[in-house]
Amino acid sequence: MKERSAATLKGERIRFTTLEEFAQYLENIGDGELDFRAIPISGRPEEFHYSGHEKVVVRNRDQKLFDNVEDFLCYAFQCDGEGYSHTEYVDIEV
Repeated sequence: MKERSAATLKGERIRFTTLEEFAQYLENIGDGELDFRAIPISGRPEEFHYSGHEKVVVRNRDQKLFDNVEDFLCYAFQCDGEGYSHTEYVDIEV
């Protein structure tokens, strides 16, 4: 179950504990667009843009385009080569 915290200076913070929760959240956007900041347990926060129409995620810093949403989710959850997550959760600010 995703958790919602109080609004931050940037906006609302949402915690996803599984890849499936995050995938469902993005799917629910439909053809919309979303600019968000992903905050992993370890590592630096990064800013991304999701296009629901194209079903792609772009990292803003270098305009890296992930091949598909699943690749982005594995990146965000620090998955190993077999797709197993190495982090407990990912927070996003929207």
